[in-house]
Amino acid sequence: MKSLIVGMCALTLAGGALAQSPKVLVRSNGGEVHVAGRSVEESNSSGAESGDVVVVNGGEAYVTYSNGCTIKVTGSYTIQDAAPTKCPSLGKVGSDTNYAMVGTGIAVAAGAIALAGGGGGDDKPAPLPPPPPKPSSP
Repeated sequence: MKSLIVGMCALTLAGGALAQSPKVLVRSNGGEVHVAGRSVEESNSSGAESGDVVVVNGGEAYVTYSNGCTIKVTGSYTIQDAAPTKCPSLGKVGSDTNYAMVGTGIAVAAGAIALAGGGGGDDKPAPLPPPPPKPSSP
C-alpha cells in the first residue's frame, strides 16, 4: 500500500512539473546574467516564461525556444509569447532533445520502480514475539 502511494505521488509531482515547463531556456556564457531578477551562474541554464526579461552585463546569454531557435543576448531581451518563426543570425542551435518526453520517461520509471518495489503486506503490523518461557519450580 505504501509503495502504491509513493508511486502515485511521484507520477503526480512529475506530471505537475511537466505541465509547468518553461517556454525557453536561458544559458549564461560569462558576465552577469539575470532572468526575471534571478541570477544565472556562468555555464548554467534557467527556465523563462513569456514576458520575462533577460539582462546581461559584460557577457552574453543564449535564449533557446522550443523549436530550437537560439538568440544571442548581450544587453536585454524580453521573452516572446511564441518562438520566432524566422530565427535571427544564429539559426537553430542545440539538440533535438524533447525535454517533456525525457521528463515523462523519468516519471514513469520512478513510478514503476516505486510500485514494483513493494512486496505486499507492508501495511500490517509486525507479529508479536512469543512470550518468555516460565521458570521451572524445584
